[in-house]
Amino acid sequence: MTPPLPRLDLRTALPDRPIAVQPPQTIGPLSATGLFVMLFGLLAGVLWWLGPDLARDFRIGSDVGPARGVRIEEARCRSRLFIIAVCDVRYASAAAEEGRSATLWYLFLGTGSADPVELLASRTDPDLVTTSLGLDKRWQRAFALVLIVAALVLCITLSVQIVLQGARTRRHLVGLSGQRLRPVVVGLETSVPIAHKRRRWSYLYDDAGAERRAFIELPSSVDPLFVTADRKGALAVRGLAGGVPLLLDAPLSALDLTEAEREAFYAACREALAAAEAG
Repeated sequence: MTPPLPRLDLRTALPDRPIAVQPPQTIGPLSATGLFVMLFGLLAGVLWWLGPDLARDFRIGSDVGPARGVRIEEARCRSRLFIIAVCDVRYASAAAEEGRSATLWYLFLGTGSADPVELLASRTDPDLVTTSLGLDKRWQRAFALVLIVAALVLCITLSVQIVLQGARTRRHLVGLSGQRLRPVVVGLETSVPIAHKRRRWSYLYDDAGAERRAFIELPSSVDPLFVTADRKGALAVRGLAGGVPLLLDAPLSALDLTEAEREAFYAACREALAAAEAG
């Protein structure tokens, strides 16, 4: 919901002429690239970390026997957030000179204990080594992996939607250039720090009675042009026919105004705010 916003009479605050507009990025290329690299990297890392051991245990199944020629060097389980168990079992060849060693990783919902744990091997392929813990928890491990992958895929899907929304918003904002503009008050929703010393400002505006959302990126050192003490309301500009408004930064850097026009706009804003407070 848009918070209560002041009604300001700013009809004559901007010059009555077409104004060139250079809107900021809605989502910068570096921000989008960094986001997708992180999400796809996490997805690949999780599959690489947990997938092979899980696939091997399902391949082995229940046809197992004691593993020969190997011994456990270390086995431990740790609890995360009280509902997630992360276990690792490191084993090596019983004959030290052979130099064979590996670590098996398990992540599952619930609690786990690495004591006791037994090394097992497939009867049909003795080189496939696993543990009693891994086999006992393989369905819980599969469920946890599916949940993690689903969460990351959801994050990727939502990120794609945000990027597409940002591209649509930017097309609307670029279309403001060369139009006669009028100031409007919008409600600020969120301010999120992102990479490269920038913040993403999300704001709400009225579109023929419906509440819409838009966002832009600004340098962290630059604020929107606030019009309320609680920083929940700020000024934006839109075309005379309506559409998506452009959130203004305090220096009005997106608008091609002369210094005199800029100062006149600030003066009109101060006068409108004083009138609103007095009324």
